[in-house]
Amino acid sequence: MTSGSVDEVSPAGQAAPKPNPFERIVGVFFSPSETLASIARQPDWVVPLVLMLVVSLISGIVMANRVDFASAAREAMEQNKNIPPDRVESAVKMTAAIGKVASYCAPIFSVIAFLVIAGVLLLAFRLFGGEGNFKQAFSVSVYAWMPGLLKSIITLAVLLTRESMGAEDLAIAVRSNLGFLVSMKSNPMAFAVLTSLDIFTIWMLILFSIGFAYVARVSKAKAATIVVTLWLVTVAFKVVPAALRSLRG
Repeated sequence: MTSGSVDEVSPAGQAAPKPNPFERIVGVFFSPSETLASIARQPDWVVPLVLMLVVSLISGIVMANRVDFASAAREAMEQNKNIPPDRVESAVKMTAAIGKVASYCAPIFSVIAFLVIAGVLLLAFRLFGGEGNFKQAFSVSVYAWMPGLLKSIITLAVLLTRESMGAEDLAIAVRSNLGFLVSMKSNPMAFAVLTSLDIFTIWMLILFSIGFAYVARVSKAKAATIVVTLWLVTVAFKVVPAALRSLRG
């Protein structure tokens, strides 16, 4: 396996120049193994991260103005018997306002998410005998998220064609999963499972597995096992609350 810490060297004994970040972005889609191996050897993250933050900011602005946070909040409040009827409207307004603020803060949440993802994955691989450092893990995580960026751009395009969209419909705005086959209201558990099995998510899991195999210097099978296991844990946090709502319903 390629070393996760030694730079490529030219025949003259000098370090080879880093590839253009834009070439790497394209390479993640068309030659992922070669590109992610290069990223693990010579990490960089500034250009792809800035690109994601720009898209995240634009998406957040559009979402804040076109996603109907109030309707979803009102329905949830009305189903919650612990909230007095006379306080539902004020709670709806507050929840909708929080949703809009969160949309504007999307770039901040994105950075935090990448830091957490890289840190958790690096820790997991180190616990199982892997190598690598945080810069490598962070760089691979940012590049491996490129399919997610593509989905965000497609979702943004869909939002721009509509005057309004329910918050619950964001997960199925792009028909890249089977969540549209069930109703989130009547079958929240099935909706949570089906929306988790997304083409773009699976694509990213593959890229994370390839990238961290090079970073940690482990087999791709071992890397995939660790990555998929951690993903299943996150899916459980999404599915279990939905299952509890189904039982209460």
